[in-house]
Amino acid sequence: MPGKGKKPEVEEFNAAQELKKLRSLPYTFLTADSVDAAKSGVILYEADSAWEGYNLIGTGTSGEVLLMDMTGRTVHKWVDPRESPGSMILPVLLAGGDLLVIQGVRGLIRLDWNSHLVWEKRLHPHHDIAFLPDSTFYILEAVVKRYRGLSVKFPTILHMTLSADVISEWSAYEHLEELRQVFDRTSFLDTVLDSLVAGDDGTRKTGKIPDSFLADNAGAGQTIHDYFHANTLEILAQNASGDRDDRFRRGNILTCFRNVNQIAVLDQSTKQVLWAWGEGELEWPHNPTMLENGNILVFDNGVERRYSRLIEVDPLTESIEWEYVGDPPAAFFSRTRGSCQRLPNGNTLVCESNGGRAFEITREGRTVWEWRNPDIVDGRRSQIYRVDRIDPSVIEPLLANM
Repeated sequence: MPGKGKKPEVEEFNAAQELKKLRSLPYTFLTADSVDAAKSGVILYEADSAWEGYNLIGTGTSGEVLLMDMTGRTVHKWVDPRESPGSMILPVLLAGGDLLVIQGVRGLIRLDWNSHLVWEKRLHPHHDIAFLPDSTFYILEAVVKRYRGLSVKFPTILHMTLSADVISEWSAYEHLEELRQVFDRTSFLDTVLDSLVAGDDGTRKTGKIPDSFLADNAGAGQTIHDYFHANTLEILAQNASGDRDDRFRRGNILTCFRNVNQIAVLDQSTKQVLWAWGEGELEWPHNPTMLENGNILVFDNGVERRYSRLIEVDPLTESIEWEYVGDPPAAFFSRTRGSCQRLPNGNTLVCESNGGRAFEITREGRTVWEWRNPDIVDGRRSQIYRVDRIDPSVIEPLLANM
């Protein structure tokens, strides 16, 4: 992969400035409406139907990562030990109880089981981490480039070691022309820019770039736009589609480009797009995962239709094999973020991020477990990015050594 070597040093961290940036993001930390505080924690648990495990949750407001049992009891937690702690947006559990935690503009940190800081890395990671068999990992970083007169974020995939060294990197900016050839273009930032009327001097006279491309306001009047908004990395395990079609073979990368409404599979070595789907069907999707049966499960946010859904698509036929919506549909809606995890018993664990809740459903759509974040600020519930259900065989040896 191109761009080998360590990344250049960045400027000294300014907590106040970075907090201002974080608050300017379109992602929020509290529900829009007030909530009933009495309906908090685990409010439904059908032990005979739910898949037993431990729930790993990164908090946005309390600066903690919680490990909870099925009743909602916190059995362990990690906290940022630094003098100026950051939000624990996305935690990933490592063998032995260490955590990698994405902290947005704060960077990436590694904590041990007892919340001691192992290392911190100052970069701009976001959304996801994917581990390779050799225990190195891929992580998404947002890199700002000048593009067609605008400041635009482009996703970069960093390959890193567990000691925080960067092995290599792949930039969407450097491969933009290749990507444009394989994606549907209806949602592209280029399509929007081309549709705006330009004056003789090249300045834009009419039209507005949609909010979907707005990343943040960086200060001093500078607006940063977001071309793709990649939000997922998954290394494919062996699956039924991969057994029939090399595009989906073990080791390739499943990703999601929210702002162009498409999910894609990349060749692990070259990052060439082997398959892409979703334009005209998905609306700001998140968290696609490859299932053992070869189908792809995806959280379809539904920003235009105003309700979310889960779908399971066969990538070989591109037909939707399963779908879940709320009853009524608007009862399940997360405008941004969201995750879904297929559990070993066939149930699906869902994180409705904007509502600050997680729930488990059967194949028939019946809810058998539900948790609502008890962290409430000024009457509004704290939102969460993702909830992961972890097998007891992984967690219980760690708890036994406490």
